[in-house]
Amino acid sequence: MGKVQTCIVVCLLVLSAHLPAQSTATWLPKNPLYFEQGFSPLNTNKLVAHMGSLTIKPGGNQLFDPNILNVNLSTSFQFTGPITWSNHWQTGLPIYENQATFFTLYAVSTVKGVTQVNPLYQSDGSQPLRIENGNLNVSLFTAELYLVSDQDWWRYQPGGQYTLTNGTFGGFQVAVANNGGGYWPGNGTLVPVNNNDPTATTPFLSSGTSTPPQPVPFGEPTNTVSYLLSILDNESFSITQAYGTQIARVARAQLTIANAASNTSYGVQVVFNNRYNNPYFSLHLDGLSNLYSIPYTLHFNGQDVVGGSPIGWLGLLEGTHTKDIQVTKVDSIKADMAPAGIYSDTITINITPIDTI
Repeated sequence: MGKVQTCIVVCLLVLSAHLPAQSTATWLPKNPLYFEQGFSPLNTNKLVAHMGSLTIKPGGNQLFDPNILNVNLSTSFQFTGPITWSNHWQTGLPIYENQATFFTLYAVSTVKGVTQVNPLYQSDGSQPLRIENGNLNVSLFTAELYLVSDQDWWRYQPGGQYTLTNGTFGGFQVAVANNGGGYWPGNGTLVPVNNNDPTATTPFLSSGTSTPPQPVPFGEPTNTVSYLLSILDNESFSITQAYGTQIARVARAQLTIANAASNTSYGVQVVFNNRYNNPYFSLHLDGLSNLYSIPYTLHFNGQDVVGGSPIGWLGLLEGTHTKDIQVTKVDSIKADMAPAGIYSDTITINITPIDTI
């Protein structure tokens, strides 16, 4: 009789550091992105897209010259898509052709009842979010960032798709002046964004890429619910822990639901399969099907798993949900007779969304 074992080792190193009290910032990128007709205090004749919200919390109530440093963030952006310059002579409807137009980033902020709409197009790498000098004297400062077109909004096609063809939304840093003398290298302090190192570059887009993953539409898109399944904490286990009716956890399924409607319940069907599409599962010596095998049963969401048969995971709201994946009903006689070695099985897990419940 040999000793049966499984062995997976995961090492995790966590480093932490204490930071002294200082100004901090939060960047919340808008997702999904879409264009719409401008609204006050922006130019109502232009096409705009809300890119995100930047909030700065001073260490005290002293805040001088908040700036975005465009590390690899452009000051001008070109989008290509359907544009009209004339109407059809018979129908009177707009004639659209794919052309490039330009957009500029603007920062909109209100301090003590005074709203400013400032273009971020300076070429020296430092973009002031406000133009007044001196201490803003606020406990919290928020700037909303928007793309604003150089052409009137009605030249763009409702429902049209616009692709970034020049410029980059890479990333930026945030800095403030040390005093009322204005921000300039030597009189500035970098501010940590989203709890990262102050010198780190913050991605401008939620995707972390330098261009939008998809063309940006004119008009708010219909929310498409997304489902992301991840397998966490893949663990080794002692074979004796799953003898008979005993249950051993071997992994955890994490399901993230995004873009869901509020107060709406969702669900998925979860299907487990081995490499041979067999309804029953076995651990194999060295993972090879032609070597010694030990039957076992997968257990998920309170049910024994039959390979290829769906198990419902229901009653889910937007957010992240987890459930254990377990092993049970290991054949102890087969296990006690097994040659020594590493026994494993490979399982594929698929999910299929169910209509809202």
